[in-house]
Amino acid sequence: MVESGEGREPVRLIQISSQSFEHPADRAALEGLKKTVGFDRLMRAIAKFGADRIWHIVNESSNLRLSEKQVASVYEIHREMARRLDIEPPPLYLQHDVRVNAYTSGVDAPFIVLTSGLVDGFQDDEIACVIGHEMGHILAGHVLYGMVARSLGLILQILGDLTPFGGVIKMSLFSALMYWQRCAELTADRCGLLAVQDVEVALRTEMKLSAGPGGRVARELSLEAFMEQVREFEDGEVSKLESVLRSMLENERSHPWPVVRAHELDAWVRRGGYEAILRGDYQRRANSVIAQGPRELVEGDDTSAMAAAAELAISVVLDRSFGVYVAPRIPEQALHLALGSYAETLEPDERVVALYDRTLTGNGDRGVMLTDRRVFTSERARLGVYFRDVRTVERIDGGLLSDPGLRIEGLELRFHTRGIREAFAEAVRQSAAAFRGEPPLV
Repeated sequence: MVESGEGREPVRLIQISSQSFEHPADRAALEGLKKTVGFDRLMRAIAKFGADRIWHIVNESSNLRLSEKQVASVYEIHREMARRLDIEPPPLYLQHDVRVNAYTSGVDAPFIVLTSGLVDGFQDDEIACVIGHEMGHILAGHVLYGMVARSLGLILQILGDLTPFGGVIKMSLFSALMYWQRCAELTADRCGLLAVQDVEVALRTEMKLSAGPGGRVARELSLEAFMEQVREFEDGEVSKLESVLRSMLENERSHPWPVVRAHELDAWVRRGGYEAILRGDYQRRANSVIAQGPRELVEGDDTSAMAAAAELAISVVLDRSFGVYVAPRIPEQALHLALGSYAETLEPDERVVALYDRTLTGNGDRGVMLTDRRVFTSERARLGVYFRDVRTVERIDGGLLSDPGLRIEGLELRFHTRGIREAFAEAVRQSAAAFRGEPPLV
């Protein structure tokens, strides 16, 4: 069993959201990636060729699935890290490979793979840190883009064959994806620390990823000397490189330089971000506000009764609409990307009922969200309109360059088809009627 550092009891981080430990560079790089020429086309190609299913088949047929009966000591570490991060333990696999590595795949059903080189060369607490790092990728919604980055050459070759602009797309996407992946590792490093809850172990893991876990090397490694190197880096010439030059030097790397990773993790700890989370100062996951099952009505609370009526109306209208996610079915990895900007403004007892996204990537860039009391759009995520304030629902016709839409008290909502638009119009009208105390519209 892996214990937390400094002699304290391990802290279980109930419903922790990855936004609590997200590295700022991760979010900025993701926004840049989504705007890169060819990104939507790349996602379309992945969907067309069923890449997610292929990765699952290859993994299940070639790697060893761990359990209480199969390499139980590592599996128990895995379960404990999932407990601390308050997630269901994803399937864990062991791959025969002398190289030190771990990765996460599977968009709909994520799984983690450790190499035999890592398991043989790392101590239990270091393995725990690596597993926590991989769980960070799952929590942060990194899995899809990470899978793409790992298979970039093959995917972009397929993509290039599908379009006359393949060469340009390859060049732009390669740089954008690899840059995002390096930034995403910094977020996952923070999650590894939060899982193992021992700063020394997390930094030692970074050091061994840099130097290798060989017997002689491991015996003679000095974390103190490594941290001197890390802190000298902070003030040295390398850290002052222009961003363009540094990007060129790192361009083909899937991970940041190990000293950079240690420096970023050490800086986060010194700024107090790590300790604040262990004290309970963190954002909960968005699915904590997702409507799940019947709601409890508060006797004498008119707002609660009206919100319940609105929630029922939305569910009935949208449940069968193509392209609409009814909230209990939204996976957590999509929530991080789709609800992030919305969740900050939700009231404590406000329930998300439905989410619609009209992009291929499903990242909430052009989405509409309905709660039990408001309608939001991603363009104005902080300024939702309460159903009680809805007086008119105006239809907007689509054209060659625009989708059909709705205009609701200053908000403009856009949809793929008129059918989906009509379903949302009806849901909003029914919800507004519920808040006016009127019977359901027919």
